[in-house]
Amino acid sequence: MALLQLTLLLAIGFHGCASSADVWQRDPDALRVTPNGDVCHDCTQIFELIADLLSNADFQKKMIAGVERLCDLLPGETKKLCKDEVEKMLPFAITFITGVAKPAQLCKVLGLCAVDQETMRALLLQANWISLEPENQCSFCILFVKTLEGLLPKERTESAITKVLEEVCRILPSTYKDQCEAVVDRFTKAVLDALMHYATPQTICALLHLCHGEDAAVDPCTLATYRCRDVKTSVQCGTLFYCQRFAWKSLNHNTI
Repeated sequence: MALLQLTLLLAIGFHGCASSADVWQRDPDALRVTPNGDVCHDCTQIFELIADLLSNADFQKKMIAGVERLCDLLPGETKKLCKDEVEKMLPFAITFITGVAKPAQLCKVLGLCAVDQETMRALLLQANWISLEPENQCSFCILFVKTLEGLLPKERTESAITKVLEEVCRILPSTYKDQCEAVVDRFTKAVLDALMHYATPQTICALLHLCHGEDAAVDPCTLATYRCRDVKTSVQCGTLFYCQRFAWKSLNHNTI
């Protein structure tokens, strides 16, 4: 979702300042497509140009002005909502294009270059982390555990979790490297067991002593009696597989 917002914002921004011919005069051949129809190569060149443009302060000002003009055309309160979203997402878009993603990676996400699933997943994770910006130690830990869960195979084993823990800090944006390694260093056998048994992120972060008091108790899914009380609740809590395997001896009509 974050990557979709980024793409939409950039499209609007470039539309808003496309009439400024001087922007493109710096390199008139930059957008010349290849005669052999190599879409991947052409896409990569275009994103290299975009990254170069976004690094230019004058271009950033023109983009902001162009987007704000488009926001002004919207009716009522949507005008303010539009500008608020631009203020929130534009710095993220610029940072992501110029400092995180490589042109070839973006073209892979767009389906214009061949891609392996690991590269795609890593790039989308980076976009998600930059857009969410965890505010404190507890929110960082919860987002970290949710990311970890997304990387784990269906069959959670200690060796599988250990392998992902060794790799996860290399996948996240470099700005979170130290925080990530600090969380990984806190993992004990008890925490690994909790993760293997599908404990919620809040419970795991409480075991890591990174969420305390109200932070750890907000989610009723942390209670075993709640998260496996019926199928609907287990789906909401993301613990259906765990409940079927460990909590319910047999699935009957009362459970459903």
